[in-house]
Amino acid sequence: MNKKEISKLEYCGYDKDYSFGDGLYIRVRKYSKTWIFRGRLEGKARVKTIGQFPDVDIIPAKKKGLQIKEDFERLSDDASLGNFIEKFYTDTIIGIKNKRGTPHKRPEQTRRYLDIIANEFEKVRVDSITRRQLIKFLEQYSQGKPRSGDVMRSQLKSVFNYALFHGLIINNPMDQVDNRVTGYRASSRDRVLSDDEIRLIFNSTHNNARILRFLLLTGLRIGEVNLSYKEGSFLHLEAEDAKNGKAHWVYLSDLAKDQYPLPICTTTNIQNWLKRLLLNKYHYKDQDRFTCHDLRRTFATRLNNYQRNTDVIGGVGGIPPYVIEKMLNHTLEGVLAVYNRAEYKEQRIESFKILETIIIDICGASDE
Repeated sequence: MNKKEISKLEYCGYDKDYSFGDGLYIRVRKYSKTWIFRGRLEGKARVKTIGQFPDVDIIPAKKKGLQIKEDFERLSDDASLGNFIEKFYTDTIIGIKNKRGTPHKRPEQTRRYLDIIANEFEKVRVDSITRRQLIKFLEQYSQGKPRSGDVMRSQLKSVFNYALFHGLIINNPMDQVDNRVTGYRASSRDRVLSDDEIRLIFNSTHNNARILRFLLLTGLRIGEVNLSYKEGSFLHLEAEDAKNGKAHWVYLSDLAKDQYPLPICTTTNIQNWLKRLLLNKYHYKDQDRFTCHDLRRTFATRLNNYQRNTDVIGGVGGIPPYVIEKMLNHTLEGVLAVYNRAEYKEQRIESFKILETIIIDICGASDE
């Protein structure tokens, strides 16, 4: 059947499908002619809409139909959740880039969560798993670790969204499964390190403490350290590796340079090491301990305190807040966004040196 013959097809009082082979049909309705693909996936009839004629011509419709047919044949081998997770990981974590066009930053973390899901539901068909099964799994997994449980919830939702996209399921069983299941409640932190805690990390002889000291002296996020590269007295972060998609640099004071060589390990290892150190050696309660990100907050707080306590009238200018925000690579709005267009290189370098002096003064002070 050619284009002219398709144009002559008329509605016969009910929807009628005309075959073009390989599962491709044109469905003639009262007011439209629509290309569809009809096939079977794991024993179930499936229909995928391709587009309307004549917007989609015969050749593009056939190509799309063959592509869908190949997808159905391939996905029929991925019907178990254990197998489908491998496809999800390859296609969405390894095989494609994020919205800014950069690769997934922490595939190893996602891999760990996906492995747990695969082990739990290895032989269960994707289209037969129920919301109740998933909720029960999440409730058990989240016991004692609600935040980790909520990350697991997010991973499950992404996996089933991908299964929905590929036609393996009609509805996502994770829809409306919210953080009530995991018990996680996000809260903003205002935790900063005390002088004693700063001395604690600067007096530590453990190699991992080098990264903690480096974070405090540079204001970097823990995930940015391994993505940065050093050039002389500067550490650079490319735009694709920055959280806000903007290239960033920090000045390395002498004390920051003294932390090299930094230990080679994952961010998760450092975070877990710090948690064990504070809970086991220093007997912190979990809710009272500080984290790697609290070092970044301490960096900003100490500089802001210096800015407020400096005698501007006496001629020693404080650090303008927009300079501190620039040192943190924050994206600002309003009036500060206008200021933030400038690099303020000299002011930033001087401020990094000021922070070094603040830290040295703290570490040299008496504990009495």
